[in-house]
Amino acid sequence: MLTVKIKDKRLQERITERAQRFGKNTQDYVNELLALVLPDTQDALSFKRLNAEDDGYVINFEVDSDDAIQDATPFAAVTETETYTKSLRQKAWRKE
Repeated sequence: MLTVKIKDKRLQERITERAQRFGKNTQDYVNELLALVLPDTQDALSFKRLNAEDDGYVINFEVDSDDAIQDATPFAAVTETETYTKSLRQKAWRKE
């Protein structure tokens, strides 16, 4: 959602009046005005909402026995979590 802050009290009142005159919510009316002024960005400002049930998936690891899962320590080599997470973020954003 986009938040627009109007510092001019008269402009705010005019927009609110017109929205009420057309029987619309002020936020919807402002969105329509912005869509008229900036038609190219309308699609860029909307995103498809993902559903976890439809778009997510469970990762199943094949293991020889239950002992392998209980003895697993995947982050045992990590001694400083702050440094480790910082390097992960840098690698993810910079694609290193």
